Amino acid sequence: MKAIQNHIYGIKATFESLSKGQMLVFFIPGLVVGIFFFFAFTYTSELSESATALNDVPLVGEYATSAVQSTLSMFDAIMLEVFKFVVLTLLSPFNCFLSEKFDNQLTGNKFDGGFVRMLNDILRAILIVILALIMEFFFLGVWWFISWILGISIINPIVYFAISSFFLGFAFYDFSLERYGIGTLSSWGVAFSNMLHMIITGGLFTLLFMIPFVGVIIAPVLMTMIATATYLKMRGNTTPPATV
Repeated sequence: MKAIQNHIYGIKATFESLSKGQMLVFFIPGLVVGIFFFFAFTYTSELSESATALNDVPLVGEYATSAVQSTLSMFDAIMLEVFKFVVLTLLSPFNCFLSEKFDNQLTGNKFDGGFVRMLNDILRAILIVILALIMEFFFLGVWWFISWILGISIINPIVYFAISSFFLGFAFYDFSLERYGIGTLSSWGVAFSNMLHMIITGGLFTLLFMIPFVGVIIAPVLMTMIATATYLKMRGNTTPPATV
């Protein structure tokens, strides 16, 4: 399958570069965000644990505890999705630069426009991330309604994962799409024409992101590089040393 082959190329190219000590500096911004994530996670966990004190309330204690913990669980699920996109938004300037630098390393391509073009790329990346988050929640809501009407909620986790992965994956590919002059509307066309690529990339990001504490540090860098190399493979615009 082409999407899998392209991702194998992307993964191989990424780790070949990192093994040579290249691009390692781009992990630093993720480390800063990771520290924030650690404190936010700790605070949420403390709230959940404090809810158990409601058990001591006569008659309604257990019900109150269950309600609070259920609410916090739903809030955690929503905020986790939001936080993924917050991370991408905060790291967009670094990811844009990383994607271009890695592209230059793989292909030798140099892109004109200097600081102005890079600033435009960053602003577009932030806009795309925000729009992708809005669209993700819209499609999640539509599917939730459909599954409720049809009584097929058993497959919700799979569908939710696929929808989330699609929009996350697109956010990573858009760094390259913008650099190669693909307009915003056309970029969405590329995304929907290559849904499996988007889902695989976004799915890998989520899996890496969920690694306790280190995921938020390594996932944005790895997936920016993998998506960049994968996109180049899709274009047929690659050079040695990486081959499939």
